[in-house]
Order: sequence, then structure tokens, then C-alpha cells
Amino acid sequence: MIPEALSGAALLGAMLETSDDSKSGNIGPGLIAFLIVAVLAVVTFFLIRSMLTHIRKVPPSFEPPVDNDPSTDSSRDH
Repeated sequence: MIPEALSGAALLGAMLETSDDSKSGNIGPGLIAFLIVAVLAVVTFFLIRSMLTHIRKVPPSFEPPVDNDPSTDSSRDH
């Protein structure tokens, strides 16, 4: 037989007991959780801003530029 302390009914009863915080209506994640989420939001804002700055610096294509200057033509005879 299973002892009473380890039975499912006793465990369920222990989980359903209300604490003093829940009786007073003071249930919530708290100030620390809010500060963590706020800091993550600020960091995400600056990360996206930095990423957009770097993306604007990327050239439209990575092909080498075409040189149309005749003075640098290597096929000319000297």
C-alpha cells in the first residue's frame, strides 16, 4: 500500500492550498521580472537600430566595379 503522505490525493491537496499572497490578491510576476522584460525590450531596440545602420552600408551588389578609363587599358601596346 502507498503511505498517505505519498498518495496523489495528498499531493493534490498540498498543491491546491492557498498561500497568504494569493489570499491578499498580491499575485504577479513581480518587479524583477518586469525589469528584466523592460531591459530586454530596450536592448532589442538598440540591436535593431544598429542592424539597420549596418544594412544601409552594404552595397547593392558585390560585383567588382567596371573601369571605363582608357588610360588604364592593359591591352594597349606601348
